[in-house]
Amino acid sequence: MEEVLNVKELTKYLRCSDSTVRKLIKNKEIPNFRIANRIYFKKALIDMWIQNQCMRSVEVMNND
Repeated sequence: MEEVLNVKELTKYLRCSDSTVRKLIKNKEIPNFRIANRIYFKKALIDMWIQNQCMRSVEVMNND
């Protein structure tokens, strides 16, 4: 079964604040899903999202 994180667990995993995670959710910048009014994240998709963010950073650095 895939590992699923809630907001609190994701903040620990990403080492960022609750408000940062909620901003990413609000702006539809991070993959998530809801069950009722609770927000969850598939860890595998978060890991892919992190890789994508790293690749974007590398591309920006190479274009400068």
